[in-house]
Amino acid sequence: MTKLFLLLPLLFAVSFASAQAPTPEQLVEKAIEHAGGWDAWTNTKTLQFRKTTNRFNEDGSPKETRVQFHKYVLHPSPQMRIDWEHNGSKAVIINNGKGEAWKYVNGKEATTQEDINGARGNTFGSHYVFGMPFKMRDPGTQLEDAGTATMDDGTVVQKIKTTYAKGAGDAGGMHTWTYMFDPQTGRLACNHLEYEAGKFDWSEYYDEKPVGAMLLSTRRVGYTADANGKVGQKRSETTYDQIETNVDFPKDLFQKPR
Repeated sequence: MTKLFLLLPLLFAVSFASAQAPTPEQLVEKAIEHAGGWDAWTNTKTLQFRKTTNRFNEDGSPKETRVQFHKYVLHPSPQMRIDWEHNGSKAVIINNGKGEAWKYVNGKEATTQEDINGARGNTFGSHYVFGMPFKMRDPGTQLEDAGTATMDDGTVVQKIKTTYAKGAGDAGGMHTWTYMFDPQTGRLACNHLEYEAGKFDWSEYYDEKPVGAMLLSTRRVGYTADANGKVGQKRSETTYDQIETNVDFPKDLFQKPR
Protein backbone atom coordinates (compact mmCIF):
# COMPACT_ATOMS: atom_id res chain seq x y z
CA MET A 1 0.00 0.00 0.00
CA THR A 2 2.87 2.35 0.82
CA LYS A 3 4.33 1.80 -2.65
CA LEU A 4 0.95 2.61 -4.17
CA PHE A 5 0.73 5.91 -2.31
CA LEU A 6 4.27 6.79 -3.41
CA LEU A 7 3.45 6.03 -7.02
CA LEU A 8 0.24 8.05 -7.13
CA PRO A 9 1.87 11.52 -6.95
CA LEU A 10 4.32 10.49 -9.65
CA LEU A 11 1.51 9.29 -11.90
CA PHE A 12 -0.43 12.50 -11.32
CA ALA A 13 2.66 14.56 -12.14
CA VAL A 14 3.26 12.67 -15.37
CA SER A 15 -0.41 13.00 -16.33
CA PHE A 16 -0.38 16.72 -15.57
CA ALA A 17 2.78 17.26 -17.62
CA SER A 18 1.29 15.35 -20.52
CA ALA A 19 -1.89 17.43 -20.33
CA GLN A 20 0.16 20.62 -20.40
CA ALA A 21 2.30 19.58 -23.37
CA PRO A 22 0.28 18.87 -26.52
CA THR A 23 1.96 16.99 -29.34
CA PRO A 24 3.19 19.07 -32.30
CA GLU A 25 0.19 17.90 -34.32
CA GLN A 26 -2.23 18.85 -31.54
CA LEU A 27 -0.61 22.26 -31.15
CA VAL A 28 -0.82 22.95 -34.89
CA GLU A 29 -4.53 22.09 -34.79
CA LYS A 30 -4.97 24.43 -31.83
CA ALA A 31 -3.14 27.17 -33.72
CA ILE A 32 -5.38 26.67 -36.74
CA GLU A 33 -8.48 26.89 -34.55
CA HIS A 34 -7.11 30.08 -32.98
CA ALA A 35 -6.62 31.49 -36.48
CA GLY A 36 -10.25 30.85 -37.41
CA GLY A 37 -10.35 27.13 -38.19
CA TRP A 38 -9.57 25.05 -41.23
CA ASP A 39 -12.84 25.88 -42.97
CA ALA A 40 -12.00 29.60 -42.75
CA TRP A 41 -8.81 28.88 -44.70
CA THR A 42 -10.30 26.57 -47.34
CA ASN A 43 -13.24 28.92 -47.90
CA THR A 44 -10.87 31.80 -48.63
CA LYS A 45 -10.28 31.29 -52.33
CA THR A 46 -8.38 34.52 -53.08
CA LEU A 47 -6.60 37.22 -51.13
CA GLN A 48 -4.96 40.59 -51.75
CA PHE A 49 -3.09 43.02 -49.50
CA ARG A 50 -0.47 45.74 -49.31
CA LYS A 51 2.83 44.73 -47.74
CA THR A 52 5.15 47.45 -46.40
CA THR A 53 8.67 46.42 -45.34
CA ASN A 54 11.02 48.77 -43.52
CA ARG A 55 14.64 47.62 -43.37
CA PHE A 56 17.27 48.91 -40.96
CA ASN A 57 21.04 49.31 -41.00
CA GLU A 58 23.26 47.63 -38.41
CA ASP A 59 23.20 50.82 -36.31
CA GLY A 60 19.38 50.79 -36.29
CA SER A 61 18.94 53.68 -38.72
CA PRO A 62 16.42 53.35 -41.58
CA LYS A 63 17.82 51.68 -44.69
CA GLU A 64 14.91 51.43 -47.11
CA THR A 65 11.14 51.05 -47.36
CA ARG A 66 9.47 48.86 -49.95
CA VAL A 67 5.73 48.75 -50.63
CA GLN A 68 4.36 45.78 -52.53
CA PHE A 69 0.88 44.71 -53.61
CA HIS A 70 0.22 40.98 -53.33
CA LYS A 71 -2.56 39.03 -55.02
CA TYR A 72 -3.01 35.31 -54.35
CA VAL A 73 -5.25 32.52 -55.48
CA LEU A 74 -5.17 30.11 -52.52
CA HIS A 75 -7.35 27.23 -53.65
CA PRO A 76 -7.54 24.84 -55.33
CA SER A 77 -4.00 25.57 -56.59
CA PRO A 78 -1.89 28.53 -55.46
CA GLN A 79 -1.12 31.36 -57.88
CA MET A 80 0.68 34.53 -56.89
CA ARG A 81 1.41 38.00 -58.25
CA ILE A 82 3.47 40.74 -56.56
CA ASP A 83 3.73 44.31 -57.95
CA TRP A 84 5.93 47.14 -56.67
CA GLU A 85 7.89 50.25 -57.58
CA HIS A 86 11.48 50.85 -56.55
CA ASN A 87 13.90 53.64 -57.49
CA GLY A 88 11.63 54.77 -60.30
CA SER A 89 11.16 51.31 -61.80
CA LYS A 90 8.02 49.16 -61.86
CA ALA A 91 8.43 45.46 -61.23
CA VAL A 92 6.15 42.45 -61.13
CA ILE A 93 6.73 38.79 -60.39
CA ILE A 94 4.13 36.16 -61.28
CA ASN A 95 3.79 32.48 -60.43
CA ASN A 96 1.06 30.60 -62.30
CA GLY A 97 1.16 27.64 -59.91
CA LYS A 98 1.98 25.28 -62.78
CA GLY A 99 5.75 25.40 -62.57
CA GLU A 100 6.19 28.69 -64.43
CA ALA A 101 7.25 32.05 -63.00
CA TRP A 102 8.24 35.38 -64.56
CA LYS A 103 9.70 38.73 -63.62
CA TYR A 104 9.12 41.96 -65.54
CA VAL A 105 10.80 45.32 -64.97
CA ASN A 106 9.24 48.34 -66.68
CA GLY A 107 7.34 46.02 -68.97
CA LYS A 108 10.43 44.07 -70.09
CA GLU A 109 10.90 40.43 -69.18
CA ALA A 110 13.92 39.64 -66.99
CA THR A 111 15.14 36.32 -68.37
CA THR A 112 18.21 35.31 -66.36
CA GLN A 113 17.93 32.12 -64.35
CA GLU A 114 18.48 34.20 -61.22
CA ASP A 115 15.47 36.36 -62.09
CA ILE A 116 13.28 33.32 -62.78
CA ASN A 117 14.37 31.55 -59.58
CA GLY A 118 13.81 34.75 -57.62
CA ALA A 119 10.30 35.17 -59.02
CA ARG A 120 9.43 31.60 -58.13
CA GLY A 121 11.07 31.62 -54.69
CA ASN A 122 9.77 35.02 -53.58
CA THR A 123 6.18 34.34 -54.61
CA PHE A 124 6.10 30.94 -52.93
CA GLY A 125 7.91 32.28 -49.86
CA SER A 126 5.57 35.25 -49.36
CA HIS A 127 2.52 33.03 -49.81
CA TYR A 128 3.93 30.55 -47.28
CA VAL A 129 4.73 33.12 -44.59
CA PHE A 130 1.37 34.92 -44.84
CA GLY A 131 -0.51 31.60 -44.70
CA MET A 132 0.77 30.54 -41.29
CA PRO A 133 -0.28 28.49 -39.36
CA PHE A 134 -2.46 26.86 -42.03
CA LYS A 135 0.56 26.00 -44.19
CA MET A 136 1.78 23.64 -41.48
CA ARG A 137 -0.77 21.16 -42.81
CA ASP A 138 0.83 21.10 -46.27
CA PRO A 139 1.76 17.66 -47.65
CA GLY A 140 5.33 16.72 -46.79
CA THR A 141 5.43 18.76 -43.57
CA GLN A 142 7.46 17.06 -40.84
CA LEU A 143 6.79 18.21 -37.26
CA GLU A 144 8.99 17.56 -34.24
CA ASP A 145 8.67 18.68 -30.62
CA ALA A 146 11.56 21.06 -29.84
CA GLY A 147 10.78 21.84 -26.20
CA THR A 148 9.87 25.22 -24.74
CA ALA A 149 11.33 28.73 -24.54
CA THR A 150 10.57 31.90 -22.60
CA MET A 151 9.96 35.10 -24.57
CA ASP A 152 11.16 38.56 -23.53
CA ASP A 153 7.70 39.33 -22.12
CA GLY A 154 7.72 36.17 -20.00
CA THR A 155 5.41 34.12 -22.24
CA VAL A 156 6.40 30.45 -22.28
CA VAL A 157 6.09 29.10 -25.82
CA GLN A 158 6.19 25.57 -27.18
CA LYS A 159 8.55 25.01 -30.08
CA ILE A 160 7.86 22.89 -33.16
CA LYS A 161 10.76 22.07 -35.46
CA THR A 162 9.35 22.06 -38.98
CA THR A 163 11.06 20.56 -42.01
CA TYR A 164 9.87 19.43 -45.42
CA ALA A 165 10.64 16.18 -47.17
CA LYS A 166 12.69 16.41 -50.34
CA GLY A 167 10.32 16.88 -53.25
CA ALA A 168 7.73 18.64 -51.09
CA GLY A 169 7.53 21.95 -52.91
CA ASP A 170 10.47 24.01 -54.10
CA ALA A 171 12.23 24.15 -50.72
CA GLY A 172 11.80 20.54 -49.59
CA GLY A 173 14.87 19.47 -47.62
CA MET A 174 16.42 22.95 -47.75
CA HIS A 175 15.09 24.93 -44.76
CA THR A 176 14.54 24.27 -41.06
CA TRP A 177 11.88 26.33 -39.32
CA THR A 178 11.23 26.33 -35.59
CA TYR A 179 7.79 27.79 -34.92
CA MET A 180 6.86 28.88 -31.41
CA PHE A 181 3.28 28.98 -30.16
CA ASP A 182 1.58 29.98 -26.95
CA PRO A 183 0.28 26.54 -25.91
CA GLN A 184 -2.54 28.11 -23.90
CA THR A 185 -4.10 29.96 -26.84
CA GLY A 186 -2.47 28.57 -29.98
CA ARG A 187 -1.20 32.02 -31.02
CA LEU A 188 1.87 32.01 -33.27
CA ALA A 189 4.48 34.07 -31.42
CA CYS A 190 7.70 33.76 -33.42
CA ASN A 191 9.91 31.57 -35.57
CA HIS A 192 13.60 30.75 -35.87
CA LEU A 193 14.68 29.93 -39.43
CA GLU A 194 17.81 28.30 -40.79
CA TYR A 195 17.48 29.50 -44.40
CA GLU A 196 20.92 28.29 -45.48
CA ALA A 197 23.43 26.03 -43.78
CA GLY A 198 24.68 28.00 -40.77
CA LYS A 199 22.60 31.11 -41.56
CA PHE A 200 19.64 32.07 -39.38
CA ASP A 201 17.03 34.73 -38.75
CA TRP A 202 14.31 35.33 -36.20
CA SER A 203 10.77 36.72 -36.70
CA GLU A 204 8.15 37.81 -34.18
CA TYR A 205 4.43 38.10 -34.97
CA TYR A 206 2.13 40.86 -33.69
CA ASP A 207 -1.19 42.65 -34.22
CA GLU A 208 -3.60 39.83 -34.97
CA LYS A 209 -6.63 41.10 -36.88
CA PRO A 210 -9.63 39.55 -38.63
CA VAL A 211 -8.85 38.67 -42.25
CA GLY A 212 -12.19 37.56 -43.64
CA ALA A 213 -13.12 34.63 -41.39
CA MET A 214 -9.50 34.17 -40.29
CA LEU A 215 -7.43 35.78 -37.52
CA LEU A 216 -3.89 36.50 -38.70
CA SER A 217 -0.86 38.49 -37.62
CA THR A 218 -0.53 41.76 -39.55
CA ARG A 219 2.91 42.84 -38.33
CA ARG A 220 6.15 40.88 -38.36
CA VAL A 221 9.50 42.03 -36.93
CA GLY A 222 12.75 40.43 -38.08
CA TYR A 223 16.00 40.15 -36.10
CA THR A 224 19.47 38.77 -36.64
CA ALA A 225 19.93 35.33 -35.13
CA ASP A 226 22.43 32.56 -34.56
CA ALA A 227 21.98 28.83 -34.14
CA ASN A 228 20.65 29.34 -30.60
CA GLY A 229 18.02 31.94 -31.47
CA LYS A 230 17.47 35.69 -31.45
CA VAL A 231 20.56 37.90 -31.27
CA GLY A 232 18.62 41.09 -30.76
CA GLN A 233 19.48 43.37 -33.68
CA LYS A 234 16.30 44.51 -35.42
CA ARG A 235 16.69 44.31 -39.21
CA SER A 236 13.17 44.64 -40.61
CA GLU A 237 9.53 45.37 -39.80
CA THR A 238 6.73 44.29 -42.13
CA THR A 239 3.09 45.33 -41.95
CA TYR A 240 0.10 44.05 -43.92
CA ASP A 241 -2.95 46.21 -44.60
CA GLN A 242 -5.65 46.88 -47.21
CA ILE A 243 -6.44 43.17 -46.90
CA GLU A 244 -9.37 41.77 -48.86
CA THR A 245 -10.53 38.18 -49.23
CA ASN A 246 -12.42 36.33 -51.98
CA VAL A 247 -11.65 38.97 -54.57
CA ASP A 248 -12.61 38.33 -58.19
CA PHE A 249 -9.40 38.60 -60.21
CA PRO A 250 -9.15 38.88 -64.01
CA LYS A 251 -8.56 35.45 -65.55
CA ASP A 252 -5.26 36.49 -67.12
CA LEU A 253 -3.79 38.14 -63.98
CA PHE A 254 -1.52 35.17 -63.21
CA GLN A 255 -0.53 34.45 -66.80
CA LYS A 256 2.58 35.60 -68.62
CA PRO A 257 2.06 39.20 -69.77
CA ARG A 258 1.78 39.74 -73.52
